[in-house]
Amino acid sequence: MLDYNLLQKAPEKIKAALTKKHISVDFKSIQDLDKKRRELIGVVEGLRAEQKEMGKTIVSATDSEKEKRLSALKSLSEDIEKKKADLDRVLSEFNNLWLQVPNVPADDVPDGVDDSQNVEIKTWGDKPQFDFEPKSHEQLIESLDIADIDRATKVSGNKFYYLKGQGVILEMSILRYAMDILVKKGFTPLSTPDLVRREIMYGAAHFPPEDDAYALERDELFLAGTAEVGLAGYHKDEVLDGKVLPARYCGISACFRREAGSYGRKGGGLYRVHQFNKIEMFALTNPEKSEEEHQFLQATAEEIIQSLGIPYHVVLNCGGDLGLPQYKKYDIEAWLPSMNGWGETGSCSNDTDYQSRRLSIKYRTDDSKTAYVHTLNNTAVASPRILLPLIENYQQRDGSVKVPEVLVGYTGFDTIKPV
Repeated sequence: MLDYNLLQKAPEKIKAALTKKHISVDFKSIQDLDKKRRELIGVVEGLRAEQKEMGKTIVSATDSEKEKRLSALKSLSEDIEKKKADLDRVLSEFNNLWLQVPNVPADDVPDGVDDSQNVEIKTWGDKPQFDFEPKSHEQLIESLDIADIDRATKVSGNKFYYLKGQGVILEMSILRYAMDILVKKGFTPLSTPDLVRREIMYGAAHFPPEDDAYALERDELFLAGTAEVGLAGYHKDEVLDGKVLPARYCGISACFRREAGSYGRKGGGLYRVHQFNKIEMFALTNPEKSEEEHQFLQATAEEIIQSLGIPYHVVLNCGGDLGLPQYKKYDIEAWLPSMNGWGETGSCSNDTDYQSRRLSIKYRTDDSKTAYVHTLNNTAVASPRILLPLIENYQQRDGSVKVPEVLVGYTGFDTIKPV
């Protein structure tokens, strides 16, 4: 969440953030409730101070005075409880709205309503030139027999899949390959929980709203959409030694997304699915190093996709394509020959102190004060999404798919052949 002080010191920044991110919140009600909140806090604190002073006088009072003061103290306690109840009600109403207010985006975030208005800032790699009609990933997974969508639909419904045979080995190889790169760079691997509490979903700013997640209502747990949620909650309510920053983690987990709605051509096959596997980078750093860390995470993700030999471009996300916590975000989009276009394979976000305020994660500064850390996250690899540009770009005339050289030591084979 944002610092409450912005409501008094810079409300125009919040209004500008709502406009740039195209988010509708009743800002006037937030300001009114904040005023009531601060007034009631002052009243309750004043009454408690009065209660404390009155309590001190009872010991030295005469019997007759003591009885009067005890009666007055009881009345004062009742007033405090009433005001506390009023404060709790106002706080609840205020927080419900305040949690919907997004992080203020960076100045260089472009204007735009959705991902069609993201701005390309970099391209890498040569697009393959085929002397045959390239197949789509849907055609390739069928001819190579490396996935089965029809049977998964029978078992689990739409947007589920089985990876099969060499497809499983290829996925596991990519995940392990990416993990090895991250470990060498000093990231600590974590296998994160797939189920998390509601407070962690709110803390990571994946709530509100709550209707985007799969819920286990009986147990009050939710399936996480990304390892970022578990990684964000890892240091909840802690004060870190500033000397350990940046603290870098790479989380491996299953991910669960509703992926509601229609996405046209990109919605088919393995592009948008309800369940997938991912390795997520997550960093906690001090504010002064926040932008530097963002660039480091982005460069690391690019290093991985470059080493796989997959052409891609990088876009800077516009305001309308930023989520609640995001201050600034880059997307890596890989080249998909079958669509003659780009498809997202990962995102790199700087959330500044938006998550850490919700989760109460601080660090101790050199002068022994405490401040909120900045949190950042980035996709190392997500599968099966990463498999799509890989098999499409590496397909051969005979219908086979070559395995990138860096993965052969992991897969044990250098080619996947049609069955």
